[in-house]
This record gives sequence, C-alpha cells and structure tokens, in this order.
Amino acid sequence: MILQRGVKLEQQKTASLRHKIKILPVPEGMAEPKPLPPRKDKLDAGGIIAAAEAAGIVDEFDGVALDKKMKRLRRLKPDMIVACCFDEDPCTTSAMATLRENTHAMIAGLVLAARACGAAENKIAVATAKEARVIRKINPQADLILAGERYPARVLLKRKLYASGKNAAYIGAQALLALTAAVDDSEAQNFTVVTVAGDGVEHWRNMRVRIGTPLQFLLDACEVSEKTKVVITGSSVTGKAVTDLSQPVTAATRCVIALKKPPRNKTYPCIGCEKCERACPRGIVPWRVLREIQSASPDPVRMPNVQKCIGCSACAVACPSGIDLTAVISKAAAYKKSGDFD
Repeated sequence: MILQRGVKLEQQKTASLRHKIKILPVPEGMAEPKPLPPRKDKLDAGGIIAAAEAAGIVDEFDGVALDKKMKRLRRLKPDMIVACCFDEDPCTTSAMATLRENTHAMIAGLVLAARACGAAENKIAVATAKEARVIRKINPQADLILAGERYPARVLLKRKLYASGKNAAYIGAQALLALTAAVDDSEAQNFTVVTVAGDGVEHWRNMRVRIGTPLQFLLDACEVSEKTKVVITGSSVTGKAVTDLSQPVTAATRCVIALKKPPRNKTYPCIGCEKCERACPRGIVPWRVLREIQSASPDPVRMPNVQKCIGCSACAVACPSGIDLTAVISKAAAYKKSGDFD
C-alpha cells in the first residue's frame, strides 16, 4: 500500500482526465501484430466467445481471459452483466477515460457480452452522479448505475445488487471495447489504456499503448523525474513496487504511479476505534482478529469470516494506527486453515 493508512482516499483524477487519451507510438523493434482471419462464426453466444478467444482479450480488472470468464458466467447464469467503468484508485482514470471516449463501442461490447453470458440485463457502472451526467451527454440512452466513491466500490455495489435480487457480474470497460473490435473488425487485443500518475512524472496522462511496451517508455513519455525513487504498478492501495522498468505493459496494467519518495507509514498500537470493522465489506472484525492472533493461545472460533477476506485492504486504509490489517487477516486465515491450534 502506498497511500498513508487512515487517510481518506481523496480523488486525484482531474489531472489525467484533463486531456484526451494520448496514443503512444509503438517502440522500435516491436513486431507488428498478425491480423486475425475474418470471423465466420454466427453471432450467437458461441460465436461471441470464440471471437473473444481468437482476439486474446483479457479483462483488465482481474487479468482473466474474457472467453473463459464468459464461459463460466454462462454456466452460472447471472441476471446482469455490469460494465466496470469506474476506478476505485484515487489516481487511476483508465476505465473512465475509455468509457468517455468510446461510449458507443463500449456499450456495443456490453450488449455482446450479456448475450454471450445469457444475462437478461446489462448496466454501465460509473462512480458518481457527476460522471453519469458526462456520459449521458454523450449517449442519453446509456443505462447507468452508480457505484459510489467508498472503497471498495466494486464489492459494495455487487453486494447492493445482490440484496435487490440481482446476481451481477463485472466485465471491464477495455475488455468490452476489445470485444466490439473483435466481433466487428476481427481485431486482436493489441492495445490498452494506462494511467500514468504520481509526483515523479511531470504530466499525468492516460496513454494508449501497445501491449508489451516497456514501462520505462510510458514514464519517459510523461517526463519522469530523475528524483523518482519508486514506481508502482496497479492500485495505490494494493499495488506493488517495480524495480525493472523494462517489464512490459500487459492488458491488466491499468495504472503506473511514480513517486519521488518511498511511502513511509508509521505503525501504532490498536486503539479499538472499530473503523476497520465498518470498512470491511465481508463482515470481518479485524481489530478483534488482531487481538486474538496476538494472544498467547489464539482461538479460531474468535476469528470468524477471516477465510472470506478478498484482500482489498479497506481495513488497513481505514486504520488510523497504520496497522497492516490485511496481513493480520491473512495470517489468521492461514492459522485457521492449518488446524494447528496447539
């Protein structure tokens, strides 16, 4: 986690949304992608899934191949397919920018995905009413739902939909856009949109880049500072530091954050404020689990639901004492699974 724990996740999206998505030139030496053969399948569920497989489409939010996801969802029979067009990370705007600049094509991909999965409904999820107004100016017929800005919004929205009787499943905006291109134009997923942000770059931008482009190439295009000390890929909540900037961009690379100073979070004793409990979307009580795991003889009965943790780190973000509660819950779950309670 690179954000200071216990601090509100303030949105810092304006800088990267101020400009249109910038198309980054393909680095020299990268091989040209091979064109796909024209699609011959019928545009039924099987044909749509086959097109996604041939195009090598990957959902940017979870890194799962779209054809495999749609096959699984077809078996599970969801009521609704939701296009995930919001970014929970305070710096990332790649999903928002993709929807804004490709609204019609993204909706077409959503309709295709719902057909492939056998879902009767499809919705576009955006974070706020303000963002919904932006999208409706582009397409007044867009069927939108609000996810809100509370982290982790994806989990909370899905729980809300489930409570209303809707079994919903997410598919990322870029995956849906790629699905439209695969079906309509027989195009493979060769490009992705990545947000570059942080105080270590001069310009915060959304960049459309060839998959396989080195991370250094993106940073240079945004005028990375010589004072940059750490680069994070992924969410500022759950992202990981990268030491080798020759690593390639993948379809799941949604954000690159450059920082001049490594994050330094001080840790203090638990004060029992219960903020972590209110933040957890899975019904875990992290502060009680912490006390139990620190006791001389931890009792697994006193650590309910720890196996349900999804690793969103909402508890750690909420903790004013800076305790890595995500690691605590992970340790408790492993302890409970082991059965070694002596």
